[in-house]
Amino acid sequence: MLGCTVSTVGGLTKGFLWARKWGCECIQIYVTLSRRWDVSALLPEEVLKFKAAWQDSPVKKVVAHVPYLVNLASSDGNLRRKSQVRLRTELSRARQFGVNFLILHPGSCGNSDKVDGMKRTIEAIRALSNTRGNQKTQILLETMAGQGTSIGSAFEEIACLLEEINNPEFVGVCFDTAHVFAAGYDIRGYEGYKNVINEFDSIIGIRNIKVIHVNDSRTGFDSRSDRHAGIGEGQLGLETFHALMRDPRFVGIPKILEIPERDTRSEYNLRLLRKLQALPGRLPKSKGLRKNLMSEENGTR
Repeated sequence: MLGCTVSTVGGLTKGFLWARKWGCECIQIYVTLSRRWDVSALLPEEVLKFKAAWQDSPVKKVVAHVPYLVNLASSDGNLRRKSQVRLRTELSRARQFGVNFLILHPGSCGNSDKVDGMKRTIEAIRALSNTRGNQKTQILLETMAGQGTSIGSAFEEIACLLEEINNPEFVGVCFDTAHVFAAGYDIRGYEGYKNVINEFDSIIGIRNIKVIHVNDSRTGFDSRSDRHAGIGEGQLGLETFHALMRDPRFVGIPKILEIPERDTRSEYNLRLLRKLQALPGRLPKSKGLRKNLMSEENGTR
């Protein structure tokens, strides 16, 4: 199941127009304005329009992303309270829209101890787990690149959060290919992909992966820098994405593309991923493979 982050400028239903144009089976959106703390009231007609547009689209699953403003691990009490309120609003809105997954960055602990920051994140999510509403909306903790004092770059940290929250029906994982590479997991090539996925499975459990962010990395291995690139344009190489797209364990898992210049370059990158998905065996070792694959598709080789 393949799709991408889509623009919702002009209203949330606009995302489904992009999905139809690009042939997305899944999409990722923000259900509120992502750079503001204040959130306007949700009108019943907005929910009806969203669900009608979804039904009339090729989209099977919708993924929402919590705004980066939210930091449940913060030692700043005011910021943490605002974050908790905002996450509750995000979850409520996602449930009303029928969104399948809500992706959350585990947070940054700032000047405090990381263990204390993790405890704050755990407590905040536990408090939400008993709220009423459509329980089908699942919060997913995203694997992080390891910038600054962020939580979740080590598989052990994600495993700890899941174990302490102890609600697998409510909380899962979003696996980001660029982030795990930047965090020090060498996912490059067929063997690298196999080894990292096996390590994830042994520490966290592959069953917990509910969404995959399919991103190349502009920065190098263990860089601790979160900078995405188009598929085959960064440090990971096409073999990693070929292995991922051909992995039968993730056939029904939403794979979401998140790249720079989203509106102008997503369609091309989605076509490249579909091309990789269709190729059996292993990719040939040749220069200009990415260009050649797309030239063959267009009959212009």
